[in-house]
Amino acid sequence: MVTAFSEAQNGLDMKQADGSAQLFPKDALRLLPTAACVCDAQGRIVDCNDKAIGLWGRAPAPGDTWETVSGDSSQQTRNFQLLLEAGRPQANAALVVRIAPEVGSLILANSEPLWDGDERVGSIVTFQQSPGSASGRAVLWETLDVLPAAIYTTDAEGRITFFNKAAADLWGATPEIGASLWCGSWKLYRPDGSLLPLDQCPMAVAIRERRPVRDVEAILERPDGSRVAILPHPTPLYDPSGAFVGAINMLVDITHQKVADERHILFARELNHRVKNALATVYAIAMQTLRYTDSLDSFRESFSSRLLALSGAHDLLVRCQWQETPLKTIIAEALSSFGPGRLDVEGDEAEFGPRATLTLAMTFHELVTNATRFGALANADGRISIRWQVSTDSEGERKVSLSWREAGGPVVDAAAQTGFGSRLINHNLMALGGSFHAEFARDGLRCEMVFPVINEAPGWPPAKPSISSTVRPSGATADPASPGGQVL
Repeated sequence: MVTAFSEAQNGLDMKQADGSAQLFPKDALRLLPTAACVCDAQGRIVDCNDKAIGLWGRAPAPGDTWETVSGDSSQQTRNFQLLLEAGRPQANAALVVRIAPEVGSLILANSEPLWDGDERVGSIVTFQQSPGSASGRAVLWETLDVLPAAIYTTDAEGRITFFNKAAADLWGATPEIGASLWCGSWKLYRPDGSLLPLDQCPMAVAIRERRPVRDVEAILERPDGSRVAILPHPTPLYDPSGAFVGAINMLVDITHQKVADERHILFARELNHRVKNALATVYAIAMQTLRYTDSLDSFRESFSSRLLALSGAHDLLVRCQWQETPLKTIIAEALSSFGPGRLDVEGDEAEFGPRATLTLAMTFHELVTNATRFGALANADGRISIRWQVSTDSEGERKVSLSWREAGGPVVDAAAQTGFGSRLINHNLMALGGSFHAEFARDGLRCEMVFPVINEAPGWPPAKPSISSTVRPSGATADPASPGGQVL
């Protein structure tokens, strides 16, 4: 089979792969003291000397390119090939030539375009086994290619000459080697959201002013519309003579850091809000408890009990990671001091957000406190039945209908007094947009509560809660201030 290579070796004029005129004087390559090859305008090798074949470990086949004959698949080799096809001159490119997949040789390559008048017809590449410093550069390029950090370089005019896989992944696109300017990003924005032209990006500034640029954040937009917050680190590069040759840039993805910072600010605001709410609740409990107690000892006992209940409710929220808490868990926490033999608790699944959980925890604490002092839990025989069901009203709102029944406690033989406990329950359920009804029957307290299932949705709490609240003894007229008997 007759090829361009066999014709050249037979002393014929060297032709391009398509048979057009020779690119380089006949036999000139063989007289060069270094390995050399000639490529056509498409980057295909059309001739080479024996020194080149010796370094490659084989003669190129028709249609071979530098990339294919070198046997190396690194990004640096790919970039070198792209620049050949673009007709860009290259100096001191540190590359790898692989005689076998596991055997590589480090070389130093230079390329210059070949012209026929004003028409570029190909390139000539000269290369040699690299000395120690160039060997180190080749190892450096290979290292950069596999690093997880996004890194790329440009020449002195800002044209991209190298980028690693991490950079292409970050950009979501592959820039054109030797043509793309400043950065491989599709679009850039400033932190305030305004468009950042590529010729004003940190890399362009570093090249134009020949200084490192630091601490300038930007937002990168990919072709698919996704955005990434980045922190560029462009730095000018100089050759051993001190001449400016380009720049290198590392793009640090700080998206997760920005999200974490925003979340930290949100958490700080939420913590401040919750602390203020907690302090306001403590103050209200203290003032109301003081109002409805007639001695310092009584105040200390009632206030301490409510403060501990508030603390326990916060502990419950922490265990639930300040997310939704099941109603059954809220009730179980309030009744944790009593064995299951005295309790009958059953109901549908319903979960509540943090604020509603605190409200319900304090509500059930008041009921348990009352039962412990005056009701079913004041002796060894009493029992409490707590049952509820969840239904959806005509407007699509889910509501809990809960009944609290006490039995077996001391006989309730007089009209009940209303104290701070009943007022607190009324206030709590009003805040939830619900209703409360209590009846002191002779065999024990009976309560009916209705309240919505609240998961801290927008608009909580309701602006105009539906309130229905009465407290009266069984068979008596509504008179919450009647003296004597059980106090709630």
